[in-house]
Amino acid sequence: MMKHIDKLRLALEQYSDRTPKDELLCKLILGICSESLDSPQRLRLLNRLLRELQLLPRLSKVSHPYYLEALNKTWQWLDNNLHEFHPQRSPIQASLIAWINGYLWYRIQDLYSSTTIKELSLDLDALERSGFYDDCVSGLEAEIERIERQEKAALARAIAQYIDRDPDKKLRNCHPRNHPDCNCQSIVQKLFLQESPEKMSAIARQLNIKTQTMHSFWKRTGFLKVQAIARQIAQKDSEVTAD
Repeated sequence: MMKHIDKLRLALEQYSDRTPKDELLCKLILGICSESLDSPQRLRLLNRLLRELQLLPRLSKVSHPYYLEALNKTWQWLDNNLHEFHPQRSPIQASLIAWINGYLWYRIQDLYSSTTIKELSLDLDALERSGFYDDCVSGLEAEIERIERQEKAALARAIAQYIDRDPDKKLRNCHPRNHPDCNCQSIVQKLFLQESPEKMSAIARQLNIKTQTMHSFWKRTGFLKVQAIARQIAQKDSEVTAD
């Protein structure tokens, strides 16, 4: 146990940027990992860590009505696996949030992988008006919330603009066999980006493909392709912000 804590402490010290936020995160992580699972002190430290994490602007969020369910599952996973965290870059907050987002993205994916695909408008003006990125932490100061919404709305715009332009044709070239019109770009635009989102069944009829075939393609391939592109854009945005 002590050997693992010492190793974790060295890694945290190596990648901490020595800002108050990083130093606090390091202190909380070490404190939590040093306590037994049933320790009241561990619970207090964990609750403090979760509050701090939800203040970080890079935590992945979507406007799905069951987003908090995905987030809660992620916090449960973090509670059980925090001792496995190994920072990969500086600052600690960026490395930690990237590690958490890696798990949270799959829980978000689960929300959209049910047999009935729920329509979700990503019209960007409506997105900003509706508070797409409203913070789930109660009691945040209004100014902090405003800044976070602006940053994440900008990221949403960048992702949507990439999808519309598809400069490398990664989305247009991703489609079921013999159905080039049923490509990722077309599906995403109809499901998410237009003012009145369409249902999967309606899109399938337009593209002359079986609904189940289209749904299977989206679940197994299309969604993952879009997710990977969104991650790359978010990562680049994070690196630019960090610089």
